[in-house]
Amino acid sequence: MTSHFMSVLRQAFKTFDRANLANFNANLQHLKQLTDQLTYRDLHIREELFRDDADVDIGCQQPRAPCTYMHIFEDERFSMSLFIVRGNNSIPLHDHPMMYGLLRCLWGKVHIQSYSQKLQPDEPVGYDINPTLVKVMPEEPSMVTPETTSAVLTPRKRNYHQITEAGNGIAAFFDILSPPYDANMPLYGPRRCRFYRPKCDDDGQVQLQCIPSPTSYYCDLADTPESVLQCGFICAAEAFAANSASNS
Repeated sequence: MTSHFMSVLRQAFKTFDRANLANFNANLQHLKQLTDQLTYRDLHIREELFRDDADVDIGCQQPRAPCTYMHIFEDERFSMSLFIVRGNNSIPLHDHPMMYGLLRCLWGKVHIQSYSQKLQPDEPVGYDINPTLVKVMPEEPSMVTPETTSAVLTPRKRNYHQITEAGNGIAAFFDILSPPYDANMPLYGPRRCRFYRPKCDDDGQVQLQCIPSPTSYYCDLADTPESVLQCGFICAAEAFAANSASNS
């Protein structure tokens, strides 16, 4: 069992517990600091998972998917997962509606092109169930590696992005999202992940056009180390016990 991953998990429970809303910004910063120190070894991941010297899985002789997904943890407050992106492929431009997120590169390099929705400072963030065009401001592209800090998105900033493998053929990143996709929102229902294509209007302003999920994007699945799953069970039980004690 990895003590540092346990620290990240415990801080995520603390950060995204609504009972701690008054200290959210400080807790989020602490969570980022802990996540910045996370390595693939803390998740008990074998380096073989990052090998780029075989284009087919020996057992089934099928081409490998452009991306591999590993589920790590999810409850109603946040989710954690690992993505492996191969061969200069991308996770296409998509949204994170009314969510916070941290992205920590664990292997290789990823290039992130982000966009922020154009909103007035006092304009509330909304959720369009069926978006067509979204007016956005392009953010400065970033290159994220194990030597850099985590990328951050918020409900107002950088919550549309495309993530592209940009190193020697394979990259892996860990992410934390809160609330998770499919979490219910009052009035709107479940959060959905939508995909987009950037385009310019007649005035040269960037807009994102909602499109179907690209057929070139699909994932295979990797098994989660049992020790990592056990960390999730332990921390969830701790959080439940702490909330029960405070409400009694």
